Amino acid sequence: MNFLNKKSDLVFLLKVHVKTNSKIQKIVKNNDYLTISLNSKPVQNKANKELINLIKKKLGISSNQIQIISGLKTTNKLIKITFLKKTEEEELIKQLIDKN
Repeated sequence: MNFLNKKSDLVFLLKVHVKTNSKIQKIVKNNDYLTISLNSKPVQNKANKELINLIKKKLGISSNQIQIISGLKTTNKLIKITFLKKTEEEELIKQLIDKN
């Protein structure tokens, strides 16, 4: 998957495109990135906080394991996710895109 880059057994880089001010939260898989629709407006870092909380909830990890590396003020973002135990790409994708 082009949107997910495995750096090590514990570290992944995730390319996302964020759509703010949406009616529903959803994650849609594309080739080059994940499109994530958020309820928040891009004001006072609210959308970035919602993005981190959504990923945290989907993956069952702490928010300090998620870091926005680039794109703090743009819709295209590069996110670093650090796990405490070895994680496979397929499992990560399944958790993110699953309907839960």
